[in-house]
Amino acid sequence: MKALIFEQNGEPSEVLQLRDIPRPEIGPNDVLVRMRLSPVQPSDLHVIRARFGRQPPLPATGGAEGMGTIEEMAGDAVHGLSVGDRVVLLNVPGTWQEFVVCPAVRAIPVPDSVSDEDAAQAMINPLTAWLLTIEEHKLRRGDWLVQTGAGSVVGRLVLQLAKAHGFHTINLVRRKAQVPEINALGGDVVICTNEPDWPTKLTEATGGKGIEKAIDCVAGRVGATVARALTPGGRMLVYGALSSHRQTDPVAFEMPIFAPQLIYSAAQVNGFFLYHWFSQREVRDAAAAQESILKLMAEGALKLPAHAKYSIDHVQEAVKATDGATREGKSLLDFTTS
Repeated sequence: MKALIFEQNGEPSEVLQLRDIPRPEIGPNDVLVRMRLSPVQPSDLHVIRARFGRQPPLPATGGAEGMGTIEEMAGDAVHGLSVGDRVVLLNVPGTWQEFVVCPAVRAIPVPDSVSDEDAAQAMINPLTAWLLTIEEHKLRRGDWLVQTGAGSVVGRLVLQLAKAHGFHTINLVRRKAQVPEINALGGDVVICTNEPDWPTKLTEATGGKGIEKAIDCVAGRVGATVARALTPGGRMLVYGALSSHRQTDPVAFEMPIFAPQLIYSAAQVNGFFLYHWFSQREVRDAAAAQESILKLMAEGALKLPAHAKYSIDHVQEAVKATDGATREGKSLLDFTTS
């Protein structure tokens, strides 16, 4: 079978290779999944470059999520699944290959009304948005959330969850052109951080009361400014650092929080990392969360970005599209055309 493998860390264009390797054997509690689609995420490229929080031993196969159909299963030991079922792979690394061995408990059935393309993207970004808002912040109808990077994939999913669950959002974007777009997607307040008075506008948007709940994927000065506006007992979850994307200077990763404000308000600034969450929870809890995401997708309450498909023979084109600053849609590796 074909697999996209890297034996050392470096630029994907230099170290990622298409190889023929033996088809894997399944264990008593596994299913063998014939992969159909797997996204090329920025985090996948960070893994190859050794710049991610979860690094596999080398050599390694790329990819961290995707969907396929069950090709083989270990008889009576696996319940509730059948050969031919479409499934999402839940926290199963190494999805950039034609066949993947997946523990049966991590093979999550895909509802009939969810397309292959949407199912392939159902884990990393939707689950992050769901956990940040519904589980960690426990947002309910009428609550308010401040989010940076509102134009990102997660940011747009948060807007959809806000509509479904009835909470309100104050959205920070980098470019002024994004303001009407995020407004149209349901953002209650949209502020451009390139405007010099944006911190004042943020204060005004909260009615001068400060921020109770926030999520941040930008870090740097923007994230620090949001942290400084936290109300007493407020909490901000930092799940990304887009301001340092493709950076190698350690200073670019710093977030200069104003200590007196943090101390006197007893506010919390916590990191959030999806794979740490996975490590702290039972598989059944993660599976239930993934099933909730797929249910929302089946109901039309969550819609994933547009996509462009690439055969695995053209992986470098997919990598280039993912790395592009103005990329449109999500790059999906298509294993049905190899």
